[in-house]
Amino acid sequence: MRVNPFKDLYDVCNSTSSRLKYENLPNFPRYIDVELTNNCNFRCLMCHTGTYSSKRKRGFMSDNVYFNILDEIKEYKTRIRFIGWGEPTLHPKLIEYIVEAKKYGIMCHINTNGSLMNDRMIQMLIDIPLDSIKFSFQGIDRKSFMEMRNIDFYNELLGIVRKFYVRRGEKEYPYIHIATTVTYETKEQIERFESTVKDFVDLVTVGRTVLEVQDINNVKLGKEEKNTIEYLKEQKSVIKTYTECPEVFDKLFINWDGKVSACCGDHENKMLIGTLGKNSLKEIWVSDKLQFYRDMLKDMRHSELELCKSCYDYHSLQTLAI
Repeated sequence: MRVNPFKDLYDVCNSTSSRLKYENLPNFPRYIDVELTNNCNFRCLMCHTGTYSSKRKRGFMSDNVYFNILDEIKEYKTRIRFIGWGEPTLHPKLIEYIVEAKKYGIMCHINTNGSLMNDRMIQMLIDIPLDSIKFSFQGIDRKSFMEMRNIDFYNELLGIVRKFYVRRGEKEYPYIHIATTVTYETKEQIERFESTVKDFVDLVTVGRTVLEVQDINNVKLGKEEKNTIEYLKEQKSVIKTYTECPEVFDKLFINWDGKVSACCGDHENKMLIGTLGKNSLKEIWVSDKLQFYRDMLKDMRHSELELCKSCYDYHSLQTLAI
């Protein structure tokens, strides 16, 4: 049985209280999230990027920023997740960047919508090998996927994941993870989805869809799409309960332009704590700015922080239907 190479990090993040993590802070981040771009080829209705409600400048990470990151983390073997407010496979140097990280024994993970995973890219990622890949679905069938993702790609994505699994064969890596979220779907529908994919993945996780769009009039969508969002917001099943936040105790989030945020949900740079080139990651990690957020979140004072006050439990599935 394959072991998720990032499992120990998630176990630490999810099972340890904020206060205990606060008291046992590591010298350097356990892992980092690297946003290679905040551009995306999908127009997902639950996403600030897809609906163009985010006003942050769009772009792609430069060699200068990336190798600055690599130069500092190689000493610590800090693991990298290529993730963020865009689709990482759009970056023309994704493969090169992974190869360079692996030269230093740094584990690498990708979150992807899978749409650009052609035969060549699949084989290159397997040959490197990439340590872990998460294919992001939405919903649990063609209909619910299309509602959220705003594109008819469900069956094609299943085919891509299956091909990736077959190509990997008996190799240990990449570890293959399918993650999806639900709004109104029933327990039976979720179980049917899990049964459909279980034979060609190593892990399936199901959470709740968080509809990021707050102001429906501030998005570049048509009338039908806006109506769909309004309908889905009425159906969403997120439990409005604050959870203990692992972000500020375990990792840093690095934007494509080198700005560093305390939060992976910071699509508008509201929780910036430093900028690469001006500050090292080590300096940012022990900075007063980040320590302020740690002080607040260890005491569960989410409601006093602009982003944190609307960040709720979306991992567990404890609705009446589920």
